[in-house]
Amino acid sequence: MRAPAFWQKKGAWQSRILRPFGCVYAWLTARRLRRGKPWAAGVPVFCVGNIGVGGTGKTPVCLALGELLTKAGVGFYFLNHGYGAKVQNVVVRQGVHTAVEVGDEALLLAAAAPTVVDRRRNRGAATAVANGAAAIIMDDGFQNPSLQKDVSFVVIDGRKGLGNLCVLPAGPLREPAIVGLRRASAVIIVGEDTWGVQSWLAQQGIMVPVFTGAFVPDADVLAGLQGQEVVAFAGIGHPDKFFDMLTAAGVVVGQRQAFPDHYFYTRFDIEQLLAEAGQRPLVTTAKDFVKIPRDLQGRVIVVPGVFRFDDEAAVLQMIQGVIS
Repeated sequence: MRAPAFWQKKGAWQSRILRPFGCVYAWLTARRLRRGKPWAAGVPVFCVGNIGVGGTGKTPVCLALGELLTKAGVGFYFLNHGYGAKVQNVVVRQGVHTAVEVGDEALLLAAAAPTVVDRRRNRGAATAVANGAAAIIMDDGFQNPSLQKDVSFVVIDGRKGLGNLCVLPAGPLREPAIVGLRRASAVIIVGEDTWGVQSWLAQQGIMVPVFTGAFVPDADVLAGLQGQEVVAFAGIGHPDKFFDMLTAAGVVVGQRQAFPDHYFYTRFDIEQLLAEAGQRPLVTTAKDFVKIPRDLQGRVIVVPGVFRFDDEAAVLQMIQGVIS
């Protein structure tokens, strides 16, 4: 499902009509957050979440934080809820589990560090600790009250920002921005802040650390595609970001195909895309690549990349302060 255009327009008539339902949604979120006592894992828990729906780049940020924990000498586990996962409370095994079984994000995380998949975050954290985790990076779950968090990073897309500042279904937010961001330990802005997130935070008096950074695609892969006409497809939160990135790198995107976020590709999907591409390279993201049938992966070019903080030292200092 694509986000409606009015979610980015302040004062849109659709938002005004739906605002009462947004009040109900916000109340339900607040009630869920007050329910019960969060379980303490006994090791530092770093939550990487957001206050809105849609992709903001949480998983690449988790991987970047994982690199920093590795630099700090901390043996950590990733904890992921496994979007659409068929199995729960398992440590992901590379080459054994599929995206259908554990989710696409979990496979990406597991390629970098041990990863537990469980919708019940407290149970999943207990499994990670039992397996020797000295820290946990939780991918998503900012509004999940079952697990005590030591640090909560709220990730915001610099282009989409906080949308029209309305709560679902009137806007993209899961809770009022002021309420959610006052619970945050820090804000991470992905990409250029064209929405004006930092200015808005200052205006509201929300004085939390703000870290910035961007997704950096693999330069060698892009260099090999430069000047070529390709067929590109993506099933991520904002597919246009992938297509625009290719264009900015000098790749000619002759055809672009957007799929819903977390879309699981069938053999027919990929074979049809290959037929449409013909002699043109068929390219996609790392998140989409893991969902392609394995025997067809060799016919698709993946454009990997990493998230890089603009001030990595400041983020590392914050992490080390929690660990020590």
